[in-house]
Amino acid sequence: MKFSVLMNTYNRARLLKFALLSYLRQSEGDFEIIVADDGSTDDTEMIIDTFKKNAPFKVKYVHQEHKGHRRAAILNRGIEQCDGDYILFTDCDSLAMQNLIEIHRNNAKAKPDRMLCGGYVRLSQKVTETLSEEDVRTGAFEKLFSNRLRRVALRKHIKAQWQILIKRRRRPHNMGLNYSVSTKALYKINGYDEYFKGWGSADGDVRERLRTIGVTPASLYNSAIVLHMWHPKEKTKLDNENLKRNKKHANRININAFCAKGIQNSAQQKDD
Repeated sequence: MKFSVLMNTYNRARLLKFALLSYLRQSEGDFEIIVADDGSTDDTEMIIDTFKKNAPFKVKYVHQEHKGHRRAAILNRGIEQCDGDYILFTDCDSLAMQNLIEIHRNNAKAKPDRMLCGGYVRLSQKVTETLSEEDVRTGAFEKLFSNRLRRVALRKHIKAQWQILIKRRRRPHNMGLNYSVSTKALYKINGYDEYFKGWGSADGDVRERLRTIGVTPASLYNSAIVLHMWHPKEKTKLDNENLKRNKKHANRININAFCAKGIQNSAQQKDD
């Protein structure tokens, strides 16, 4: 079973470099990385080109012109480039623990009809700013996942397990920085709904549409872990009108599994 790691990015070259480097230490090597770039204007492309030259796995780069926050659209273009049986979604601000892909893969084999929701812990601004390339290359950053943070992850896992048990709608959260699902299932729902522009709700919408075709969440909140590096808040996260628009669409009563604006029309829509 091959995994594709689909990494979303926009103008965070330093964090992207660290996120990519963390995958050099994975305990299982049969995977590829696709970087989906929502129109970066910093050193992002240079970072990727340099990384590709020495990476022991395939690295692909897909880019679209920046016309506002269009994460759903660039992720659909990224999905089209994935050759794996499963896609692990993550972000450029997320450091992968050494066993991240191994845990996702083992659970995908055991639970092929599930969306696997991994966990995360947040690093402070101070820790993120002092993080070095050597810390990432040697795996020293993994020590930041302290016993206290392990307990936090366990509590999140228990909460998610309860939400799954009672079949709570719109829960548990499948954070875009760490969840995986079969490529086949994503094509059945036509990927991400490109109606979502700006921050919020797009990942949860994928979860709800997957549920309609029998692909239900499973929690890996305390085992498959990424460390989320600090960065300033996403600007569209502060746009109340945009948040309301996305939330209203996500909360619609009749949710069709197959979205109208998704993978199938991604190529036509990318320059709209």
